[in-house]
Amino acid sequence: MPEGSLDTCCLLNLCAVGRVADWLPSLGWQWHVPEAVRGETLYLRTYGAEGEPVNQEVDLQPDLAEGVLVECALDPGEETARYVQLAGSLGDGEALALALAATRHWLLATDDRKARRLAGELGVPVITTPELARRWADNTGSTDVEIAAALCRVRDLARFVPGEGFPLRDWRVRHLE
Repeated sequence: MPEGSLDTCCLLNLCAVGRVADWLPSLGWQWHVPEAVRGETLYLRTYGAEGEPVNQEVDLQPDLAEGVLVECALDPGEETARYVQLAGSLGDGEALALALAATRHWLLATDDRKARRLAGELGVPVITTPELARRWADNTGSTDVEIAAALCRVRDLARFVPGEGFPLRDWRVRHLE
């Protein structure tokens, strides 16, 4: 099975959809969560009874225990050197996820524009949240209603709205209409 590294933004978006174990296996990759990404994946935004914003804690432990997500750390040497180099330009989670993907020849799941650009320069294949959603929808035969519900949860709970020119933006907009 091919392997991939999730950065914080993509992992939060997947958590917003619901239980990660209900989504990730259909994508066809083994997903790794770097330590820093797990440390940054803390809360989703929900709303209380009065409409006030409330932080909902993200619990990755069940997904790690089931092996849907695999926690990983940098090996000393090339991975650490690559991470240090990337950390000057990216946040910790993005730099760590990209360093692992680059040295281990994994796919990188990120929505971060700069991380996507640097991944391209390093020859690392990238997949974004809308591309993950499209793959999930295609692989599971999800209905338009299920797709719209998932995309709404990503928008509302993880606060992810791709801008102009983002991969599959039109597909996403069409399903949210």
